[in-house]
Amino acid sequence: MAIVGIDKLSLLDYEDKVSVVLFSHACNMRCPFCHNGAAILGASKEDEIDFNEILDFLKTRRGLIDAVVFTGGEPTMEPDLKVKIKAVRDLGFLIKLDTNGTNPEIVNNLLDEGLVDYVAMDIKNCPSLYAETVGLKCINIENIKKSISIIMKKAPDYEFRTTLVKEFHEKMDYQEFLNLIKGAKRLYLQKFVDREGCIKKGLHDVDEVEASKLRDYLSSEIPEVNLRGY
Repeated sequence: MAIVGIDKLSLLDYEDKVSVVLFSHACNMRCPFCHNGAAILGASKEDEIDFNEILDFLKTRRGLIDAVVFTGGEPTMEPDLKVKIKAVRDLGFLIKLDTNGTNPEIVNNLLDEGLVDYVAMDIKNCPSLYAETVGLKCINIENIKKSISIIMKKAPDYEFRTTLVKEFHEKMDYQEFLNLIKGAKRLYLQKFVDREGCIKKGLHDVDEVEASKLRDYLSSEIPEVNLRGY
């Protein structure tokens, strides 16, 4: 697993936990609003952080942090993800996995082996707008649906989250989106921030009024729908 970034102290990435965040390089999406665009598109071999150095650092953090977050990019694309998760878990840390849901078998395997305590999956848009939203010509939406189902059934705890971008979500079909995640217990609707690292410049957030309308609509079927960043 090519780790190209580390946040040594985060209070935001794992709710109610103090965490270290590890950023992997590989990603099979090109979301225009991605904040980690530089790491995904521009990272090289020289940017990789030796995993043994990370383990050595984590050993000094025992008792000070609660969890380690594997994010990206898309960490499930990394062939040695399980090995690295096990190594971190053996140090006594909780594990959170961030995923885009394109590799359901890997998510399923990690959960079956009890290696992940919390999963956060990005739900990019309603199915008819999914490929456009993630910067691809086409996408296997069935894999997305499988991951959603696996996470709802097997994850010890989880969240789904959608970053609201005006250019992609003002034409979203609310009911189609709801059908995709019906039965979920928790969804965060995240405010988009146009940061320097975004793949595409000049995108805009969805205002709070519209975000609140979407929240209220989805709350009819999802017990916990919250705005994040508003």
